Amino acid sequence: MAYIMKTTSDGLISIKASYVINVRKPNSLEGAKVLGQPLIINADQIVFLSFNIDGHVTYFMANGFEISMKILYEEAEEAFNLAKAGKEKIVK
Repeated sequence: MAYIMKTTSDGLISIKASYVINVRKPNSLEGAKVLGQPLIINADQIVFLSFNIDGHVTYFMANGFEISMKILYEEAEEAFNLAKAGKEKIVK
């Protein structure tokens, strides 16, 4: 089944690579590259969810990285809440 995001009982969020706009650290020269593989992040490392200065839905991470995505805010919020609760689910 196709998915955009899915959560695991371990508190991880898997984001399909084609929906990731960029993974970057502000004030750095380059961002990280996502090369066709799902991006897996730990929900415990997400500091907050909001919009970046370009208006994209973004997870702001404890290590300073910003993960911007082409999804609705509600989908990102649902995935974050499910992962924090330790529930497995495919979001959209």
